[in-house]
Amino acid sequence: MTAAAGGVRYRPAAEADLATCEEIWRDAINDYTVPMGQHEIPPDNPSLRALHAHALATDPSRFWVAEAPGADEPGSPDAVVGFVSAVRRGAVWYLSMLFVRPGFQRGGIGRQLLARCLPDPAEGLTLATATDPAQPASNGLYAQLGMVPRMPMFNLVGRPSQMDALPRLPDGIRTIPFDAAGPTELEHGLAVEIAELDREVAGFAHPEDHDYLGRAGRIGYGYRDGDGVLQGYGYTSALGRVGPIAVRDPDLHAPIAGDLLGAVTPRGASAIWVPGQAGPTTEALLRSGLRIEGFPVLICWSRPFADFSRYLPISPGLV
Repeated sequence: MTAAAGGVRYRPAAEADLATCEEIWRDAINDYTVPMGQHEIPPDNPSLRALHAHALATDPSRFWVAEAPGADEPGSPDAVVGFVSAVRRGAVWYLSMLFVRPGFQRGGIGRQLLARCLPDPAEGLTLATATDPAQPASNGLYAQLGMVPRMPMFNLVGRPSQMDALPRLPDGIRTIPFDAAGPTELEHGLAVEIAELDREVAGFAHPEDHDYLGRAGRIGYGYRDGDGVLQGYGYTSALGRVGPIAVRDPDLHAPIAGDLLGAVTPRGASAIWVPGQAGPTTEALLRSGLRIEGFPVLICWSRPFADFSRYLPISPGLV
């Protein structure tokens, strides 16, 4: 545990902190979005808890919490007033979350948390994150570190009412559900091909995130051409979340997004975060009946690392 000015204590996060981190995330966002007329985020968010647990499991040294003096006994959940989490994937360091409780903001806690999980500049890593455009102070802080806002990413929600607006998969492309690929192919072929494709379009391989997606209930599909070469993959789910998507040819991006929307009928609306560089996919999804919900987020980076015309991230919190 370390201390800083004002007596605020900083320590690595533990699993027992995750429920409090979820509460801080919700309260901090509601504090500025509800006055702008946005819907209040509900109290329960299992997907966020799963994301936090995944980040803590894969990158425990990059997940920190801040405890304020007098808030409660040190080590108790109520003492935690802020948290930060980041992950490293290949040569990319990605800031997943940085939130401070309302009432404890603007006191330097966020800067102190961020300083504890930033990589050593000597490592030469690319720094990246996704931010809210309604947070100019945070965006300014990240830009000072090189994470300059470069591209919007839109949250498209709903169900397609005009399926003809979605381009079909080209002839010769066949779909392979990951769970039907067979253990031999998964072990010796498909996993290797996915890692190769990820390195090509996202800038890094991240098998740990593919494992997480499966545990989180997302259903994966591979897309092979007539020669058996993997041309893309994508995920959907019964909860409606679509993504990530990775393709060799950007012309496959929109057809695969459409195929995933039809592969599983969710219990409610579908939701998919689409980067601005994937313009044809955004156009097709909007024509099909989906709508943009809320503000876009801004994808920020210190140097280019992914081709977002061919890669659709997992979420703003995990690229």
